[in-house]
Amino acid sequence: MLPRIEFLGNELELHMVAGEPDSVRVKFINAQWLVRVVEGGRLTHRLFDIHAEAEAFAEEERHRLGLPGEPPAEEPVETRRRGGRGR
Repeated sequence: MLPRIEFLGNELELHMVAGEPDSVRVKFINAQWLVRVVEGGRLTHRLFDIHAEAEAFAEEERHRLGLPGEPPAEEPVETRRRGGRGR
């Protein structure tokens, strides 16, 4: 049986993440901050435009789940070239 997928505003839920321990992670993907929460075999993603809001939400979820805190995710590095193809 495949997992059921639901879209709820900025939240994406995927059910049935068998065997994965409870966890909360923050990643920068496609110009947004993604907070990934695994709780009791259920995976939930929530998107944020502002890094601090994503980190605050993640910390609240860790506290709620009784998980240890983690350092904030690193800001993405801009990879713009200056002056064309120069080194």
